[in-house]
Amino acid sequence: MAIEERRTTGGNNGFLYFAVGALIVAVGVLAWMFYNGESNRSRSDTALERVADSVGDAARDIGDSAKDAARNIPAPQPTPAPAAPPATPG
Repeated sequence: MAIEERRTTGGNNGFLYFAVGALIVAVGVLAWMFYNGESNRSRSDTALERVADSVGDAARDIGDSAKDAARNIPAPQPTPAPAAPPATPG
């Protein structure tokens, strides 16, 4: 009877190690992108507050533009004098 021997070598796990390492790097890159490179963000700096600040800034800019436009209105021209009535013959 023939006995079959299986040889196992430790080099077959290289792809597994590569895949796990790539996943760890991918998770790290995604985490950095999610936090936008900032490690310490205050709780008061929420998205809603940032949007509210942006809306307030935009409203202030519009108000400033309206004030500038009101200051730059040209003075009205005086109305011309009425024409003299035509002379009557006689």
